[in-house]
Amino acid sequence: MTYRCGHALQALPSSFEQNEAFLIRVAFTCPDCIAEITRRSALDTRAYVNMQQISPGMAAFVIEVSQTHDELGKLLGAVGYVRRGKSLDELTPGIEVVEEDGCVWRKELWFATNTDPRHVVALIQHIKLETAWLGSYLPEEMAAVQYFSFPL
Repeated sequence: MTYRCGHALQALPSSFEQNEAFLIRVAFTCPDCIAEITRRSALDTRAYVNMQQISPGMAAFVIEVSQTHDELGKLLGAVGYVRRGKSLDELTPGIEVVEEDGCVWRKELWFATNTDPRHVVALIQHIKLETAWLGSYLPEEMAAVQYFSFPL
């Protein structure tokens, strides 16, 4: 199987191939090509992973991807990310925005604060898978994935 750009799919662990993002990604340009587009555009694309209080009794693991280009944005949109303003902290998520300036691509995985801890651990495992495939699209790979910090 190949990506849209014609490069062959890389072998991945079987658990990763079950992730819905993997199945959608084959319709897009390969990770190496997208990382090269980012390098040539001189963008400092980063992913920020945090936990936020969404409402009383609800929290979410949140991934925000900053400084993207159209090709990466199309891929993120296809796997459930949406354009939002940058989050400020754990209690201030990004708001809906009209302009592109200062936007990030954001994905939330919600859970009730009284959720069984095993469910939260399962969400953490999902976040690990998500950041693993996402990191492969970033020029600095996993070094560009930051935990417990927010987009500047």
